[in-house]
Amino acid sequence: MTKESFLRGAVVLTLASLVSRMIGLAYMIALPRLIYDDGMGLYQLVKPIHYFAAVVALAGVPVAIAKLTAEKVALGSKRDVQRVFQVGTALMVLSGGVVGLALLFGANWFAFRFARDMGVAKTLALLGPACFFLALSAAMRGFFQGLQCMTPTAVAQIIDQLVRVLVTMLASAWLRPRGVEMAVTGIAIGFIAGEFTGWLVLVIYYAIKGQKLMLDIPEKQRQVPESFWQIAKKIVLLASPAVVATILWPVMQLADSLLIPQRMQMAGFSPAQIREGLGHLGMALTLAHFPNVVTVALATSLVPAISEAWALKSKRLVQYRTQEALRIALIFGIPSCAALFVLAKPLSQLLFGYVQVAAPLAILSFGAISLGIIQASTGVLQGLGQMLVPVRNLALGVVCKFLLNYYLLAQPQIGMLGAAWSTTASWAVIALLNLASVYKEVDHALSLRASLLYPSLVTIFAALWMYLTQDTLAYFIPEGAASFLALISGFVLYFLFLMPTKSLTKRDLHLLPLFGKPLARTLQAWGFLRS
Repeated sequence: MTKESFLRGAVVLTLASLVSRMIGLAYMIALPRLIYDDGMGLYQLVKPIHYFAAVVALAGVPVAIAKLTAEKVALGSKRDVQRVFQVGTALMVLSGGVVGLALLFGANWFAFRFARDMGVAKTLALLGPACFFLALSAAMRGFFQGLQCMTPTAVAQIIDQLVRVLVTMLASAWLRPRGVEMAVTGIAIGFIAGEFTGWLVLVIYYAIKGQKLMLDIPEKQRQVPESFWQIAKKIVLLASPAVVATILWPVMQLADSLLIPQRMQMAGFSPAQIREGLGHLGMALTLAHFPNVVTVALATSLVPAISEAWALKSKRLVQYRTQEALRIALIFGIPSCAALFVLAKPLSQLLFGYVQVAAPLAILSFGAISLGIIQASTGVLQGLGQMLVPVRNLALGVVCKFLLNYYLLAQPQIGMLGAAWSTTASWAVIALLNLASVYKEVDHALSLRASLLYPSLVTIFAALWMYLTQDTLAYFIPEGAASFLALISGFVLYFLFLMPTKSLTKRDLHLLPLFGKPLARTLQAWGFLRS
């Protein structure tokens, strides 16, 4: 295990996230059959409390640890690298411990005040230890990511998810005869087992490879090491904006839950129509976020990579890594947008069984591009130490979301689609503001030809192919199979025809584990890939 390039690190994290999501998909299919619909209702009451507890437990510290570690590595200060890890771990023990104890001993209060259902008290109490181990794991992940070694995080993520799902299934099935409330506690038991196992995997990695990684840091010059409190102050200052940003994303969704019932009733929609529309919008949002798996991994890998380049005062390296990040974000975002738009109706029917999901999904499809830019640009800005800038831009996007929701939802001819349009517009505002902020810090941050022009032109061809293929195959085979074949073949053609433009290079394919180099040789022999 050695230092990885930031793109290879992003590939590793992306593959791990895809595997984890596939496991999670199977989990979400099986869980309702174990705890039934009333159990799922109790779980929905717990989720927002658990989310905010996790946000407070992490407190944005992992990003700060990764950034500071990368800077200290670049400066060749081994003692400070170790000190950052020690201070970060201490802060995580403190925040995770406080949150864990608050949930453990205050479960009844949280259940009464927030969930309004005492049936979730036991589940909330058990989530306390899970939040504590989550915080411990986060400190380890921040350390490895700062050293630009993403493999430990990826392995821990997959094992965490696998253990969590298996333990949840077994515990819920075992506890189900004791009632639905006890069956739901199986979810919390699964979280404890998963978070503990993930932390244990990272500890084993550290015990085996940590010392070697430290020895690999080049000692550049003797420096006066920073004190515990100096590093703690830096971590807190870097972490605070990340906490605000994490909270602002669900606040943006609050614009829907707060304004949709009120404004749509004024427009003459019935409560039944509003509930159905909210369900369709929620399903569309789930699918619209799926392409984001690539850029979330990219942003995670990008923060330490940019931090290292910035600490070395290498403007060319900062520029190169910024261009690469935005290129990858757009190369995946543009065709994802086209696929979701062209195949909105068959995908909605195939995945959810409701063709009504297609209308909001077609609107939200444009967010695949915006979300990719947001994630990549946020990683760049955080790596440059501009932690407050993406938070400010996000806050402006939230304001845009509320204003547009207020106006559009009250229009009878628009209705629920107003929420989809406001979400898409707010994402676009945040993306444009972030890009403008990046351009202020990095010259020529975006290669328009390789990142925007060629991918857009090839996407037009791929979108037409997907539309015609799906429409034609649907006459001969089930529509679901036709949609799947159209989607896969469209993306294959997109990447094949993108290669001659040099927007996708041999170096990019080499980043793929195991089969990247043989695939590159084969495609080069066939004439698709240029040297």
